[in-house]
Parts: sequence; C-alpha cells; structure tokens
Amino acid sequence: MNYTELLSNVRNYTEVGSDVLTDAILNVFIINTENKVQKQLDLDAFRKFATSSFTTGSPFITLPDDFDLERGVQIVDNTTNDRTWAEQRDTTFIDEYNVDRINNTGKPFYYANWDQNTLIFAPTPDAAYTVELWYNKTPDRLSSTNTTTFLSTNAPEILIYGVCAEAFSYLKNPTFVQLYEQKYSQAVQGLSVTQMGRKRRDEYADGVLRVPLQSVAPGGK
Repeated sequence: MNYTELLSNVRNYTEVGSDVLTDAILNVFIINTENKVQKQLDLDAFRKFATSSFTTGSPFITLPDDFDLERGVQIVDNTTNDRTWAEQRDTTFIDEYNVDRINNTGKPFYYANWDQNTLIFAPTPDAAYTVELWYNKTPDRLSSTNTTTFLSTNAPEILIYGVCAEAFSYLKNPTFVQLYEQKYSQAVQGLSVTQMGRKRRDEYADGVLRVPLQSVAPGGK
C-alpha cells in the first residue's frame, strides 16, 4: 500500500470525502499513528548501527540525525582493537566524574545524554577512539514525497486502522473510534507475534517486546 492508496482507503472506510478529510488533516493522523507504533513496538526495521570518532580532549559525540534512542554504546581502541561497552549514567554523574576534564583523561567508559543531539562521555578521551552506536532510528514517514515505508508495505492494516481511529475521533464518532482502535490493537499484536516468531525468545538478544500479548486460558473464549 502506498500513500495515495492509504488516503483513499481511509476515505472509503469512513465514507467521508477529501472536502472534510483533506490531505493535510490525514497527514496529521498518519504521523500520530506512526508515533504510536514507534512507542508500542520495538521492530528490527527501526534498529540501526552507526560509528563515529572522538576528537581527542572532547567528551562529546553528535548523534545521528535519525536517532531516537540508544540501545548500546561501544568504545573501540583503534590501536589494540579492544572493545568496551560504555555504561549509561546521568549528566550529574558525568559532571562530577569530569570535574577536571583537562587532566582526567583516558578511554571513556561512562556516557549520558547531554541533550537531544549529543552524548557526553567520561573520562575525557585521550585519543580518537571509535564509537559504535546501536540505536533505534526515527522511522521513515509516509507522505506524498515518501510514498512507501516499512509499515505501509509490511503492515498496511496498522496504518489503515490507526488513521481511521484518528479520523473517527475527529468526526466525533466514538462508536467507530472504539471499533478501529480494537482493530488497530489486534493488528499491532499480529505484527508483534510475527516478529517474535522469527527470533529466539531471549530478551538480551531480542529486546523486550513492549506490547503486552493477550492470552486465553485453556477452555476460555
């Protein structure tokens, strides 16, 4: 399903035309649904790897433009190829550890989120170590200029039901809001189970599934 097909499907499902559900309005509903999915699901498609390098004497690393949240940070000694996982702390800890940034130098092994775009490390690097970053990226957004995404291709029903729920909320129809929110939740559950089925159920290797799976007791309905 592409962007144009999604808009057409939503208008068909709601039986409301483009004079009310304009492209601009539906674009907001698409973004809202994509944001909801991003918070609820930890999908392989959202994971990414990047590398950077320290500037000797500077404890800061700029995050990638598509960064959402870090999964792990590894520091590589380029001379010995020794790799060390950095431990996450808060900025207060880093500030106290790095009171004397000029003299307190070495291979960094602590880090914190300095701001939305930057990580800060301690101790201050004494060489141009490589930083390997495992992170969740901000998913690609479906739009008139980016007409397909992972979700629109692999789980179009999630977008249809999620956007329909948003549309019926906008149209002040609580009965259909509830219906499509249920359909959306079921579609999210289905994608969750599909991903889990491909991988070992090992939380360390797989990450924690953030959507609670519903189960029915034997003999239950």
